[in-house]
Amino acid sequence: MYKPKISEINTLRKITNSGIIDCKKAIIESNGNLEEAIDWLRKKGVSDNLICKETNEGFVICKINKEQTVGVILKINCETDFVTRNSTFINMANIIVNKALYCNNIDELFNIKINKNLSVINFINHHINNIIKEKIELSSFEMIKSSFVGYYVHHSNKIGSIVGFSKKIKGIEKIAKEIAMQIVATNPLVLDRNSLPIEIIEREKKIIKNKLLNLKKSKNIIKKIIDGKIQKFIFENVLLYQNFIKNKKISIREYLKNFDKNLKITSYKRIS
Repeated sequence: MYKPKISEINTLRKITNSGIIDCKKAIIESNGNLEEAIDWLRKKGVSDNLICKETNEGFVICKINKEQTVGVILKINCETDFVTRNSTFINMANIIVNKALYCNNIDELFNIKINKNLSVINFINHHINNIIKEKIELSSFEMIKSSFVGYYVHHSNKIGSIVGFSKKIKGIEKIAKEIAMQIVATNPLVLDRNSLPIEIIEREKKIIKNKLLNLKKSKNIIKKIIDGKIQKFIFENVLLYQNFIKNKKISIREYLKNFDKNLKITSYKRIS
C-alpha cells in the first residue's frame, strides 16, 4: 500500500481544502498521483463548486454515555456561521456525535454506519451535496474513558471540553462542569506539574532572561526574578495549580480536596 508523504497531504489539502483523513485516503487510493487523488475526492462527494471553499466556522459538540464513563468531543467545520445555527446541521451533528461514542478515533467514526447502507462520511457528503450545500468537515475528535466523565460546551458551540475523574462521588456532575468550564476559560497546557515538558520551561527561562539582559541587578536577584516568573507561568498553565476562576483564593487542587481528598482528574480534552 502506498504511504503518503506529509508534503503530499498538505499539497492536496491546499488544493481541495479537504480534511487530512480524506486527503490521506485519496493519495493512498491514487497511489500518489495528485490529479487522480483530486478526482477521487470529487467522486467521493466533494463538489466542484465546493472544492476550494474554506471551512472557517466551527461547531463543537459533546456527548457522554449513559453510564457517564465515556465522553467524546467533536468539532465540525462549515463555511458560514449561519449554517452552524441551522437545525438541519445541528441534527446532523447530534447524529454523528452519538455514533462517536462507539468509536476510538476519527477513522472509525468516518466508517461507522449511520444505518444499514450509510456511513458517517457518506452521511456528511449527502448533507454537503443535497441538503446544506456548503462544505462540511469533521475536523477534530477526542475521547476520554474514566470512572466519571463530564463536559461543558459554551453556548456559542465554538469551544468546549471534556474531563475525566478517578471516582464518582456525590455532586460530581457539578464539580465536573466547573472544572470543564475552567478548562474552556483558561486553556491550561497540561494537567499536572510532571506533565509539563522541560523544553517548555527552558524556553520560558530563555525568554525571561532576554527580557532581563539590561537589568542592572546581582545574579542572585536575577535568579530570584526568573524563578518567580517561572512559578507564575506554572500556576497559570498547569490546571491543578491554577486559581479556581470562581474563587481565586483556592487552586483547582484545593477545590477538589474540598469534596474528596482522593478525587483526581485523570485527563481532559479541549477543542475550539
